[in-house]
Amino acid sequence: MQGSAPQTFTIAEFLKWSDDKELNLNPKFQRGPVWASPARSYLIDSIIRGYPIPKLLLRTSIDRDTRRTIRDVVDGQQRLRTIIDFAAGKFALTSRAGEYRGFRYSDLEDEEKDAFLAYKLTCEQLINASDDDVLEVFLRINSYAVPVNGSELRNARFDNDFSSYVKELSREIPDVWDLGVVSNRERVRMVDHATVAELLGFMIRGVAAGADSDITELYESQKETPLENLPRESDFLDVMHTAAELLGDLKGEAIVARPHFLMLSAAIMYAKGILPEGRLVFSEIERPQFPLSDVDATVTALSHLNTAIETPVEDLDTRALPFIEARSSSQRISSRQVRFEYFCRALAGKSFYDM
Repeated sequence: MQGSAPQTFTIAEFLKWSDDKELNLNPKFQRGPVWASPARSYLIDSIIRGYPIPKLLLRTSIDRDTRRTIRDVVDGQQRLRTIIDFAAGKFALTSRAGEYRGFRYSDLEDEEKDAFLAYKLTCEQLINASDDDVLEVFLRINSYAVPVNGSELRNARFDNDFSSYVKELSREIPDVWDLGVVSNRERVRMVDHATVAELLGFMIRGVAAGADSDITELYESQKETPLENLPRESDFLDVMHTAAELLGDLKGEAIVARPHFLMLSAAIMYAKGILPEGRLVFSEIERPQFPLSDVDATVTALSHLNTAIETPVEDLDTRALPFIEARSSSQRISSRQVRFEYFCRALAGKSFYDM
């Protein structure tokens, strides 16, 4: 692998590379593309005021046939995306930018625009490095910065129909993310991908323990599976939209947190006849029926479970105690079994008060 000494390029040069499709902001090993607004504004404010920002790392490849130079961003995607979006007028600065609050690029004085475009970004380039070399560098960088989580490692490691399908489906369920199943910060770290992957795993082989290693093993097991053999998109979206509708009045509440949402989704799959048994035991669980006979009763039952989650244990109705105790169990499957059974009862319109 050939490296280069640090070099500087102006923002104007990066903008031209982006316009000419010679800058790849989202190679497969990168993280998600979203920074929170305060962080984006703070970066732009630093540039406007002439403060230094961390250097970028690019993989530079030269196509010998087209003679074009392509630059993959190994480290610094969020910074470059923020710069490019600001230059395109896609967002206004927040209070983190002081007197520039509310400014878009077009609101800057001409001299400030000139200074912005002439601002020099320090870069180091990996020349014609292989994917394996780049992945190794990426992992090393992030091993002593913000630690790379399992979702990000899987995004870097797997490039196949299953991993692409996970990304596609993650973009198609905004109603689920709007509930608060995962936070915006978690979505930046690709936890939404892990959630979708695990849900697809339910449809493929049933509910597993849900450890990060289980999700990685799922990716490994599906790396040769063609798209047409994966669960149908229509079935997946039907389950997701059903869950989102049932939880619509509970947006942001404890019951929509990822562990509960996963088991509610599993219960919906069970009711629709598309959940393999996996490691759960179905033998003594009455299968709810779809369409639900009493949606209002189901919504009320879910609301009761939400109230139970937020009630101090000493004040809790003992009929809800197994559901609450399951949250803190170190036995993942037994915990999921209990919560699955409560959600199946809720889908049948039965509150824990009816137990």
